[in-house]
Amino acid sequence: MKPVAVYTLTLFFILLLTADGISLGNPPGPRAKASYSQTADSAGPLAADSSAVKKERSWSFNGYVKDMQTLIVHKIDEPWVTDNLIHNRNNFKWNISRSFTFCLQERNRFYWGDLTAISPQYADFIAYDNGLVNMSWNIFSGKSYVLNIAIDRIWLDYTRDKFQVTLGRQRINWSQTFVWNPNDIFNTYSYFDFDYEEKPGSDAIRLQYFTSPSSRVEIAVKADKDKKVTAAGLYRFNKWKYDFQGLAGIYTQSDLVLGLGWAGQIAGGGFKGEMSWFQPLKHFGDTTGVFLSSIEYDYTFRNSIFLQFEGFYNSNHTNSANVLVNQFNPALLNAKNPFLTGFSMFGNISYPVTPLISIALAGIFNPTNKMYFIIPTFTFSLMNNLDLSLISQTFQTYDPAMVSSCQTSVFIRLKGSF
Repeated sequence: MKPVAVYTLTLFFILLLTADGISLGNPPGPRAKASYSQTADSAGPLAADSSAVKKERSWSFNGYVKDMQTLIVHKIDEPWVTDNLIHNRNNFKWNISRSFTFCLQERNRFYWGDLTAISPQYADFIAYDNGLVNMSWNIFSGKSYVLNIAIDRIWLDYTRDKFQVTLGRQRINWSQTFVWNPNDIFNTYSYFDFDYEEKPGSDAIRLQYFTSPSSRVEIAVKADKDKKVTAAGLYRFNKWKYDFQGLAGIYTQSDLVLGLGWAGQIAGGGFKGEMSWFQPLKHFGDTTGVFLSSIEYDYTFRNSIFLQFEGFYNSNHTNSANVLVNQFNPALLNAKNPFLTGFSMFGNISYPVTPLISIALAGIFNPTNKMYFIIPTFTFSLMNNLDLSLISQTFQTYDPAMVSSCQTSVFIRLKGSF
């Protein structure tokens, strides 16, 4: 069956289930019990069905629609690049029974503008799917536009007592820190891809056994588009008011990976960290492994100012001058080399100016590559479930080996949630 037919039937199935009405103001999750103006004495036809009416809904449907304008400037006196994205996401979840849960989430993205026109491979870049099963399709495309439909979550979960197993495309989140995640060996993502809040998933099977309320054992196995398998086990526990975790496994059938992570508090602020070691299986004793480590500290003041700092180290010397392309290209991102070589430092300060307005300023500096990023953010809540954001990303380097010495991208995004 062709992708368009599969998508159409899936969407039709969802619409049938939601035919009783979707309120744009409702939060995700089960709908509240219905209320009626009739009193107990004015029993009518509805009274006979009162037990059914009061029963909570076993499924949920929510999502959002976004419109984002993009402006990219290398030099003021050079041609500016503009682009536009309309992005719709639909999330469907069905609690089939007390033990079984089904989830389907898909997104529809329509791009048009200069990026599509000047980059012949842009449509292929948009449609890239690293999963074992390709679930990303360009419905139609031209010289200046492309419409893509992708399913990034589709899983069935079984839970009984302390045991849980999840099969399908899912996100396996083993990370602790915010920007860089050495323990996230299943679905690496880029901090700069801020418009993809849900982050990518993996075609995997995940088994979890909860030994106590604060500890569990996990085993996860995934396969990618090249049919390479990543398999690992994780043990998470609580000690001295800290959450600790250790992992071990095989990464893409090429490396032995060992990792550690923790999350706790110091002086009233959050203190987190994670590290991983990748050792190639081929010529195991003759090659040098790759060490990744990140440490984060964050603190919220009484006046709601939020400070966040993170340091990252990457011993992988396999680097690319096209660092910006790598960060936004899912085909080039990987857990073994998630960012630039050497030390990188991240800092962020944010403040809710009013209940409706928030501002933030983030920055990244990598002295090894003489590179920095500056990322200011302004968010304004126009009304309930409707937000306007202004985000800028400025990239600067003094290394002549880099393809682009300076670039500023400005994003204006309107997001409505339902």
